[in-house]
Amino acid sequence: MGRRKFLPIVIIIILMIALGFTSTAAFAYWTDVSTLSNLVIEFQGEDVNLVVQETSQAFEGKLVPEGYVYFEGEVDQVVFQYDVSVDKTLVNSMNLIVEAIDVKIGGFEDYEQLVDIQIGNGDRYFVNELYNSTVTITITVRLLEPIDEQEALNRGLGVDRINVEDSVSAFEAINGETISFTISFRVQPKTA
Repeated sequence: MGRRKFLPIVIIIILMIALGFTSTAAFAYWTDVSTLSNLVIEFQGEDVNLVVQETSQAFEGKLVPEGYVYFEGEVDQVVFQYDVSVDKTLVNSMNLIVEAIDVKIGGFEDYEQLVDIQIGNGDRYFVNELYNSTVTITITVRLLEPIDEQEALNRGLGVDRINVEDSVSAFEAINGETISFTISFRVQPKTA
């Protein structure tokens, strides 16, 4: 009985040390996304460019679950910021839609729920009015600790903290793997 309680704690400590993505991978990925996200929209007969520019500094370190930052270089969240604007004056406002899609760990979506992505004050989907000024979009990425039903029970956690069927299997599947996702920027005409 005592051994079963000890095992999940050891697994979580190993998970904190081994999981994360490197600064090089994160920076290169985000640079590519911001470069490719500029798009042309047609607005009242003329082309308007949607300009997305990354303003945050390059991420350096390793992402670990909240409360498990023990070593130098580890962080429990990564924040990215983008300035979004249009290159011409719009007569009417449009809705800017920002969405996190294709969330994967190690190239698979099996445990994508462990990657917590918050865009603005929402979750993975965010709508904001875009008019003639620059809109700053903040994206916060966190890594959730894998918790199964037995571990939640042993640690006295609520059922809302359960995010995997088997925390040991989840750890083994994602240990040391790269986190990847795409941020989609698009506009839609505002409906009355």
